Amino acid sequence: MTVVVAFLCSDGAVVAADSMLTSSIGTPAGPLGIGHHTGVKCSVITGPQIYAFSGGQALSGRFQLHAETVYGSLAAATHPLFYAVNVCQRAIADFASTGLPLHQVDLATVLAYVHGGNCHCCVFEGLLQPRLLDSNHFYASIGSGKLSADPFLRFVVDTFCQPGRPPGVHLATFLAVWVVQHVVDVNPGGVAEPIRVAVFERDTPGPGYSARELPPTEIAAHKAAIDDAAEALRAWRNNIQSGAAAGGVVSPPIAPATGSATSAGTAPELSTTGPPGPSGPGPGP
Repeated sequence: MTVVVAFLCSDGAVVAADSMLTSSIGTPAGPLGIGHHTGVKCSVITGPQIYAFSGGQALSGRFQLHAETVYGSLAAATHPLFYAVNVCQRAIADFASTGLPLHQVDLATVLAYVHGGNCHCCVFEGLLQPRLLDSNHFYASIGSGKLSADPFLRFVVDTFCQPGRPPGVHLATFLAVWVVQHVVDVNPGGVAEPIRVAVFERDTPGPGYSARELPPTEIAAHKAAIDDAAEALRAWRNNIQSGAAAGGVVSPPIAPATGSATSAGTAPELSTTGPPGPSGPGPGP
């Protein structure tokens, strides 16, 4: 299994992945996994570009070769998507040249690059068809771990990000690491650490972008921040249970006394001022 998480950011791009590689053999019933290995599925390549993949290593290597070979044509592309289409066309033609039909291509990839002074992140999915992330659709995941990643990815994005406003590189890195770690935790036999992250971030000073692979110490800092976030949620839970978080809650109305006007067939009058609550007296509902 594999999980790759990608973000287009307001100031760059972030791509994160797990490190498990699975070797397999062909059987009449389909591929049979026979072993797990640790490898690199997310890295900075020629350009610079950021490349990550899910699927067969052999096909990934050939796709990466085309992305590096045609990089020189990027500046001449009139649209950033045309460059991605060029890479896709070359890769698909290459696969066909060795007798591999497109429907048998077991590969999905992410490619981030800079074009026209802006950072772009392209996801090649669904028979390797390229899709550029944008300000309204700024995150994606690929790989067999997608089933576990996508629901949690949606949750953290809804919690930490604003609609139509991609996060900055620092926040996106935190979210990407959290999502990959989540998939590692819930699929211990399918994806594995170490988590690898590569980012495009703005040069300081300067208008351009630099690509780099995050060192383990920096990734560890984001994992520690995940623990801090969990601790903050536990503190919030404890406040709820103790009633400390109930400040400002309006008190319920006073129930009518026995033998009130209700027995005479008229509706009772509810008090407009309830008893003192956690934050003092207040109006009823």
